[in-house]
Amino acid sequence: MPQADLVRTGIAGLDEILPGGIPRGNVILVEGTIGAGKTTLGVEFVYRGASQFDEPGIIVLFEVSPHKLFRDALGFGWDLEKLEKQDRLKIVFTTRDVLRQELQQADSVLLGEASKIGARRIFIDGVARLVGGNGTPETRSAFHVLTEGLQRENLTAVLAVEASFNDGNVNGTFAEESIADTVIRLKMEDTQRAISRSIEVVKSRGQDFQMGRHTFRIVDGQGVQVYRRVQAPRKASRDRAAAFDPDTRVPTGIPGLDELLNGGYFLGSTTVVAGISGVGKSVMALQYLSESARRGERGLMLSLDEQVPQILRNAASIGIQLEELIKNGLVHVEYEPPQEIEVDVHFHHIERLVHEFKPKRVVIDSLSTYGSTLGTGGRIFRDFFHALVALMKEEQIAAVYNHENPEMLGMASMMGEFALSSLVDNIILMNWVELGDAFRLGLTIAKMRANPVDRVTHECEIVNGQGLRVLPRTLPAAKRPFSSYAGLVSRAPTRRPREREEGVSADGDRME
Repeated sequence: MPQADLVRTGIAGLDEILPGGIPRGNVILVEGTIGAGKTTLGVEFVYRGASQFDEPGIIVLFEVSPHKLFRDALGFGWDLEKLEKQDRLKIVFTTRDVLRQELQQADSVLLGEASKIGARRIFIDGVARLVGGNGTPETRSAFHVLTEGLQRENLTAVLAVEASFNDGNVNGTFAEESIADTVIRLKMEDTQRAISRSIEVVKSRGQDFQMGRHTFRIVDGQGVQVYRRVQAPRKASRDRAAAFDPDTRVPTGIPGLDELLNGGYFLGSTTVVAGISGVGKSVMALQYLSESARRGERGLMLSLDEQVPQILRNAASIGIQLEELIKNGLVHVEYEPPQEIEVDVHFHHIERLVHEFKPKRVVIDSLSTYGSTLGTGGRIFRDFFHALVALMKEEQIAAVYNHENPEMLGMASMMGEFALSSLVDNIILMNWVELGDAFRLGLTIAKMRANPVDRVTHECEIVNGQGLRVLPRTLPAAKRPFSSYAGLVSRAPTRRPREREEGVSADGDRME
């Protein structure tokens, strides 16, 4: 099959969901409500062609004056006036009646201008009232006349039409939809008082495309930015990625823990550290990054819970000069406010960080904040986590995710309402253990794929200036070891019978 002649839109992310671009000569209908971004998308389509792809273009306006268009375009860094002076672009400010008559004439002045500058692209803003827009035979005929006039000059056309949407459907029937080759819908959606924009390719003749609603933004100084929905399939290497290296280990750098982990985590593995707030999950994460830098490997931390200056302060309290590691390019710490995360945009940002920084280990703090932001009842969070795990496995990154389990004494389930245990390679449980009038810290390796696991609860301590360490199984005198108790991760730890305690007296002293 011959390869299609595709027109690259040049709009960031759009050519990825329309693989490579749009078949040349297609008539593209862009539908959307007022303020959805139709004009911005259409103008950028023509601007990118004229400035990047040696494809001059025409922009036809009915309501917005060329002066205002020049002014607004400069806000995106697009100098349309300069392109027009270079005969790379032509702005036509007219009425619908005049344009309608023009397109019916064989010697159309408009099409003559298009031929004069060698135009390959055209954008007409507000086409519905040009052809009627009421679904009558006259409307279809008028739209046929319009498309035939454009196709005579082999123009790839973007036509903006104002439309309202209700429950995902277009209110009213547009005759243009059945005639147009490509239909793109832009929406502004209300999500818990926040407004987000989405883009959906409804149809596009002559090519495959990624269906579904993708997120887009209009960014000052850049223009339209399209972000593929997080559930959309990526390349085959991503979908089939796995933790396959059976030999290489990624040590944690936490004294006493690597022995329990058989030397560390596998490359490409997914580890969740679960426990109530305050048990040391973030401390472990900082030590994990510090160990990465000590070995000359890059480590990345993504935080939704703490700002970077606070993370630097916390690191200094356990003897880690994180700011120096960041300056040396061995560690990168990124904070993103969780209040209004758009999941497609956020995942795109993570992909970019991973591809540019190329870390060997990543820490994400925390899954519970993602859950409270995205919700755990639907598919959005689970699909996001699926995509995140696949990305890390493709890049062979040993990723650690902190997760706050809200139960203080005992755990009804390892992940709470987060039904993700099946996606995770390793689970480390951390919890407070109440003994007498004191809380002591316990750590249990609950799951470790492809590794022998001794599910024994070990005591830990966090030492100022040093960080967290896992204590030896047998403790010195005056402190009864965890081995003297049963049910350490339950709500009521119990002392083992005296005869089963290995050489420990009733008051906790070791017998000679």
